[in-house]
Amino acid sequence: MLLCLTASHRTHDFATLEQLTGGTGPELVETLLAGDGIAGNIVLSTCNRFEIYLDADSSALDAVQRCRGPLRLLRGEEAARHLFAVTAGLESVVIGEPEIAGQVRRALNHGERTGSATPLLQRVFSDALATRRAVRESTGLGAARPSLIRLALDLASHRITDWTGVKVLLVGTGRYATACLEALRDRGVSAITVWSPSGRGQEFCARHGLHAVSGHAVAAAASLSDVIVCCTTSPELVITPELFAGTCPVTAHSAAQCPVGHPGTDERHRVVIDLGLPRNVDPLVSEVAGIELLDLEAIKLHAPLQHLAVADDAEALVRRAAAAHAEDAGPIGPAVAALRAHVSDALEAELARVRRRYDADSADKAEAALRHFAGVLLHGPSVRARELASSGRRDEFLDGLHAVFGIERPA
Repeated sequence: MLLCLTASHRTHDFATLEQLTGGTGPELVETLLAGDGIAGNIVLSTCNRFEIYLDADSSALDAVQRCRGPLRLLRGEEAARHLFAVTAGLESVVIGEPEIAGQVRRALNHGERTGSATPLLQRVFSDALATRRAVRESTGLGAARPSLIRLALDLASHRITDWTGVKVLLVGTGRYATACLEALRDRGVSAITVWSPSGRGQEFCARHGLHAVSGHAVAAAASLSDVIVCCTTSPELVITPELFAGTCPVTAHSAAQCPVGHPGTDERHRVVIDLGLPRNVDPLVSEVAGIELLDLEAIKLHAPLQHLAVADDAEALVRRAAAAHAEDAGPIGPAVAALRAHVSDALEAELARVRRRYDADSADKAEAALRHFAGVLLHGPSVRARELASSGRRDEFLDGLHAVFGIERPA
């Protein structure tokens, strides 16, 4: 059966989510996998949620219940419906935000690379991604590119009236940093400096035409910035009050223009945006004179209400698509699994050939494209199989599998 253990911004506070992403979550995964009856798993960990999807038999259910910790347990169609809603952006802080679909796809790809994604998990994740595309095409949800960083910049606009003159320190160089950079440039920001706590800033900056700082230069860059955006995956606090404790370096700015407040001068207000989970910014930073901190909790309080009609239409699509997973352990499940195994075997053979003929980077790109194509290809037959089974026409699907692919009827 499909199981989902979930904690998100809708059901848990951010302190609990921070603990899960910071260490207790991976430990919980290890505990679960040490038990019997767990065939596979995929972990979805983002700035607003920590979720474990399991392919488990009924013998594992009691053990999962006992050691699930603070996570809620969903099973079967309810678990599928939840994943589909998450992937469509219906469970996000900003309804319809597009980043979550990429995070779901990367979680699936990781499970496939490591071998933890069983056919059942591959099927439900592929169907979730296909449903997300259907939701976007049918309702337009997600087409406007709402996201946490864009909402945070909207909130910061009560302090900043002209973004074209703003100096920004971007902390982080991962995938989300790219989304943050895009959102900043859309507002006309050009003076962007990058700090990578992991030391990988040079490659990111070369790719995007930016300047990187490190070491002692970080404090100087922070003192000259009007906005600091933190989106690094570092488990440690990287922005602390100590970063702002020194005086401003000698620059062309006058004392009154110095971003850090000093006695006898006018304070210049600035904004620190923390998109990290675990958090990147020490909450005590908000006590530094002239600094406003926008963290995930503050951003969530100001998240706009979704367009109700669009969300209702999207949720209806999600419910219909998830219904196909109501009886994954039923009579049609093994036949669908056999089809997916058939395609998976052909895919792995082709990937082996690709890796023999091409360099590692080209092979990785080809693998991502081929795995995506395989998921899209299998989505239709998977849904059709359940439709036929529910209308009493299971034998038609089984006969078709044998006639077209030579797949024998599952026992």
